[in-house]
Amino acid sequence: MIILANGGIPTMPPIPGIGNRKVIGSEELHRRLKSYMRFFGPKAIARLTKIWMPVGKRVVIIGGALQGCQLAEFLVKRGRKVTIVDTAGRLGEGLISDDPERLFRWFGTKGVVMLPEVRYEEITDKGLVITAGDGKKQTLEADTIIVALPLLPDESLVKSLKGKAPEVYQIGDAANPAYMPDAIADGCRIARAI
Repeated sequence: MIILANGGIPTMPPIPGIGNRKVIGSEELHRRLKSYMRFFGPKAIARLTKIWMPVGKRVVIIGGALQGCQLAEFLVKRGRKVTIVDTAGRLGEGLISDDPERLFRWFGTKGVVMLPEVRYEEITDKGLVITAGDGKKQTLEADTIIVALPLLPDESLVKSLKGKAPEVYQIGDAANPAYMPDAIADGCRIARAI
């Protein structure tokens, strides 16, 4: 029997200019920060990121669900000017019940711009060009654009193992990208079934 929790696949939206040097995907950001984790512990990293980070001062985050909101909070605490954009009509999907209200109030005090219901037009050397919900086109100037979208399921490993073990179960983001409570429930469900 095999239980797989191999994670999901990061996504990059099909926006003209997505290959611009100022765009960082979540996987790349993780890779950059991970390289520093080899030399410094979490406390040292927390202090160091208040002084220097591999992102500019003006950051646009593509993705307003849990991932984007948590990243925005992290960046604001490190002195970055943050704008969160999403095609969804509501930001904060996946945040625990009263978290969005508290977090969005805090964002307001810190000058975070939150733009739901946008259409991504293109990425230029100036930043991200969007069409807002009201139909107005604008350029969100940015030094760095970070893609923080939910993961997609990754079925490649489970497919390659079919027939090689009597039972193969896939849990967590690999099967159904979700949030921590869902992943824990997935693991419990499979454990009870075994």
